[in-house]
Amino acid sequence: MKNFKKLLCFIIVFASASCSKEWLELEQPGNNDKPYFVDAGSAYEAVIAAYDVQAWRMNVVSLWAVGSVMSDDAVKGGESPGDQQGMYDCMNFNATPNTDVPSWIWGDLYRMIARASFAIDIMIEQDASGEYNIPMDLDLRNRYIAECRFLRGYCYFRLVRNFGGVMLYTSAEDDGTTHGSDLSNVRATPDEVYAQVEADLLFASQNLPATIPLAEQGRATKGAADGLLAKAYLYQEKWGQAKAQCEAVVNSGLYGLEPNYGDIFSSAKQWGQEVVYSLHMVEDPDGNWGEHEGSWLSIWFGDRDMGWGYGFRCPTIDFVNAFEPGDSRYDATIVEDGESIPGIFGGAPHDFTGGSWNPPTGFMGQKYLIPDSERPVTADCNGNLDYIFLRYADILLMHAEASMEIGDNGAAENSLNLVRNRAGLGNYDANAAVISTYKETSLLGHDPLRASIYHERRVEFGLESERFYDLVRWGDAATVFQNFDDNGQTYGKNNFVTGCSELLPIPAGDISASNGAIEQNPCY
Repeated sequence: MKNFKKLLCFIIVFASASCSKEWLELEQPGNNDKPYFVDAGSAYEAVIAAYDVQAWRMNVVSLWAVGSVMSDDAVKGGESPGDQQGMYDCMNFNATPNTDVPSWIWGDLYRMIARASFAIDIMIEQDASGEYNIPMDLDLRNRYIAECRFLRGYCYFRLVRNFGGVMLYTSAEDDGTTHGSDLSNVRATPDEVYAQVEADLLFASQNLPATIPLAEQGRATKGAADGLLAKAYLYQEKWGQAKAQCEAVVNSGLYGLEPNYGDIFSSAKQWGQEVVYSLHMVEDPDGNWGEHEGSWLSIWFGDRDMGWGYGFRCPTIDFVNAFEPGDSRYDATIVEDGESIPGIFGGAPHDFTGGSWNPPTGFMGQKYLIPDSERPVTADCNGNLDYIFLRYADILLMHAEASMEIGDNGAAENSLNLVRNRAGLGNYDANAAVISTYKETSLLGHDPLRASIYHERRVEFGLESERFYDLVRWGDAATVFQNFDDNGQTYGKNNFVTGCSELLPIPAGDISASNGAIEQNPCY
């Protein structure tokens, strides 16, 4: 009888629930009929999803694989020529539309664009009465949109300097485009791409905070937008606007040069006063080789013989010889044969001649090497060191270059001297004998001030992914590469072809998917 009563009670309760159908109204994960992005919290998730692509492994690798390895500053390194074959093919200017490095850049940046544009869409969508579908504080909404537009501007800047004119996908709500789903969209001109970069970064500058708390490091700021906009102007030779944007960053008073150059690339200073914008990475406690949020930077560049490193991005002798006597940046940039670095690899001396692995040039790069005590404990590739995309010294040297181009040599020299003095070097002197030893003078024939600014960019940002792009935008790439001789080695860099090698090939898969609507770059 007791069991029957229990059963009867169960039937009554079940019947009641059935009549009300409440049990049918439980939220179902993945239910497309119920919107997910409904408030500021879920909108923030969409913004973070756009940021996330920045830290993807190959997005970061592609920065130095092109900017440094394709330049006269470094060679690929690694275990053998076939270790990262695509990087090797880029280095000797034999890349094809099937080479992986251009595909990494293209794929990751368009993924970031799609995510950023999607996040913008959900935050500006309105219902029939004109109310936003996601209720949010207006300032917060504008900040989130500005962050996404900063990321989109960053992506298009990198795309245009790697590929030239590309397809413009922004936001369906912004301008009616399909933000990436229509592969038949034809390529915009470089001018049109830069116009989009400028529009996104101007909006970002107007709506991003000047400062952020430590807990938000890695998010875009007004200074980051102003600095990247200055670089976009510089690449277009809009000298006056570039100069003004650099001055906006300088006059903000929020940034400065680190007194000790080597500190810039340490974990203690990765959010220091010199960093204008960096790609933020953290060691993921649950990370492993297949999935994590950490950085591969240090292990890519470490000594293969020391048990922790892959030995990539090896400085050329040509670059090593570019440093002036007394330049304090040399020790922070170059690792020599027999050198011991306190706290790194147990302080043991490096053997680059008798080891089982020797760097092809006889040198290794020191930037982004981390002390043994800071190696990740989860997986070797899961470090917490950020990649610096834009720092204050770049603002100063862009200001020097733009000032020179408009004839304001006094302002150019002042900014140039700030960088030189931090490195322990004297002020610029047009009659200094050392200027005649610069490649920028002896090979390229530039006048003393131009040669000095160009040279200063090389040694200041050596192995930081700027050199190849600088040579291309200055029109010096062909002369530098076709005359490259690194103590009898060319590493294939003489294969540079004017009118072709300045840009990377567009991935073959995207050309094919567009049924030929996307036109390939010349010579590929």
